[in-house]
Amino acid sequence: MSKQPIEFYFDFSSPFAYIGSELIEAAAERQGVEILWRPFLIGAAFKAVGSKPLLHAPLKGDYSKRDMERTARKHGIPFILPDVMSLKTVPASRAVYWAEGNAPDKLPALVHAVFRHAFAEDKDYSDPETVADLAASVGIDRAAVLTGMQDQAIKDRLREEVERGLERGVFGTPMFFYGDEPFWGVDHMADLERWIETGGW
Repeated sequence: MSKQPIEFYFDFSSPFAYIGSELIEAAAERQGVEILWRPFLIGAAFKAVGSKPLLHAPLKGDYSKRDMERTARKHGIPFILPDVMSLKTVPASRAVYWAEGNAPDKLPALVHAVFRHAFAEDKDYSDPETVADLAASVGIDRAAVLTGMQDQAIKDRLREEVERGLERGVFGTPMFFYGDEPFWGVDHMADLERWIETGGW
């Protein structure tokens, strides 16, 4: 039986999703599967379940910050915690969905460029112009992606993917799906790989 792709749900403001983005390609290569990159708007999940950003939770927030830094060090990933709540992720998310249809070979590099801009360089990517600059830095036509972010079909696609994610039970990111099996968090990536290898348990 042929292997299915990994669907990778991520919000660009999530530190753990950034770490996951740095690890997922190697995991997919080890397992011989493709990745479907699925930008997601975590605010929709917070609203659906009545929660709030991890770093804003009493006690848990302090631990989580420590865990983010520790996890990044474990994997040798550069990490700076920016003011994540200042980051508006819609333009970057739309750019990724536009790239999926128009520059698929550049899509992973675009995801990395946006994430690293925030979490390795401590810079804001909220402005569509900045996203277009980042896209250009990985070989995507700047004017085309800037126009694409305003395309109604792309706006609709992002909304539909968020709705689909909520229907599938995405409540936080990173979340990985192999078929219908969800794995939440960087700490479950080993389980994800084992599931692919064994066919589940």
